[in-house]
Amino acid sequence: MFEIPKNASGYATTPTTLAAFTNFMTGVTPESGVIADSSGNSFGTLSTGTTGGAVFELSGTDFQPLCFLVETLIATPAGEVPVERLAAGDLVQTFGGKAREIVWVGRGEVLVTRGRRGAATPVIIRKGALATNVPHRDLKVTKAHSLYIDGALIPVEFLVNHRSILWDDHAQQVTLFHVELETHDILLANGAPAETYRDDGNRWLFQNANTGWGLPPQRPFAPVSTGGPLVDRVWRHLLDRSGPRPSLPLTDDPGLHLLVDGARLKAAWQDGTVHVFPLAHRPAVVRIVSRVAIPAELGVARDPRMLGVGLRRVIVRKGTQFQEMKAADATLADEFHPFEADCDLRWADGDALLPQALFEGFDGVMELVLHLGGTTQYPLVDEPGLTAAA
Repeated sequence: MFEIPKNASGYATTPTTLAAFTNFMTGVTPESGVIADSSGNSFGTLSTGTTGGAVFELSGTDFQPLCFLVETLIATPAGEVPVERLAAGDLVQTFGGKAREIVWVGRGEVLVTRGRRGAATPVIIRKGALATNVPHRDLKVTKAHSLYIDGALIPVEFLVNHRSILWDDHAQQVTLFHVELETHDILLANGAPAETYRDDGNRWLFQNANTGWGLPPQRPFAPVSTGGPLVDRVWRHLLDRSGPRPSLPLTDDPGLHLLVDGARLKAAWQDGTVHVFPLAHRPAVVRIVSRVAIPAELGVARDPRMLGVGLRRVIVRKGTQFQEMKAADATLADEFHPFEADCDLRWADGDALLPQALFEGFDGVMELVLHLGGTTQYPLVDEPGLTAAA
């Protein structure tokens, strides 16, 4: 799969490869065309390899399946049935209490890398995570699969709290299923309200035959929410349900220092949020290093990012010579998170590289000044060379 980028004079002469399907691990024999949704994500299917006809979304170079996992129990009028045993024509019991007929069941398989979270890494919803005995046993779905909570459909990836809803980091080969009704609805999967397959124009992605190719896109059963006050409130409620946070010593000290050409350098002077580092010469490589914290894992906020320190600006000065780089500068990109305009800062991820352009025109002894705009609470762990006094 490749792209021919558009440029000022027309189109590039050299295509850019987005994904290659060349072996059993990546799949082979792409079928049909590739389509982009309104967000710019591309979709496609493969007929051979590990994908087995599942639905995949290309975001960057990752295919993302959107499904239940094998052995999920789906409520039917006759009782719960494993999803892999369902077929078109069977009846299921919806969250609203209706018996509705299945029109199609999609199936596929995909390999994921153990210990490395990716688009296909499953999410585990622990027994009782949503309410008492809901789900009634652990439920596994892919991250884009939505749960119906407080009148909204919330993709489960936005509810991960690392306690009652967490990534399955041990998954390797994943068998996937999706159930379609005539219109989008809510099923009971292991007793939890989870969406059916919603055809929004991507039906061609599934390879197992069905008769709905010409049907128009389906409207969602409820609004889809991926952020904002509602998702924040639900995330906090589910986190509180999970019980007290496991005992973990925390510190407010980020342990901030620099790595200058591989050598550790601590601040010579600090005043509140201002940290001043003396440099003996123009450096080749400067990295901003600190402790890190993931707020969602600590139960502090619904934020899955790895955060070091938040910068407002970086200054290099020598006598009257002065150069400033503000947090909004797009060259702050290597191991930095996107700029946050509402609070005028940019978070580093604990080991962020400063661009060489910052030091252009300087030579000899100089100072590097960091103006911080944010820190957080950090797990206090034994780290070589990094102490609270550093």
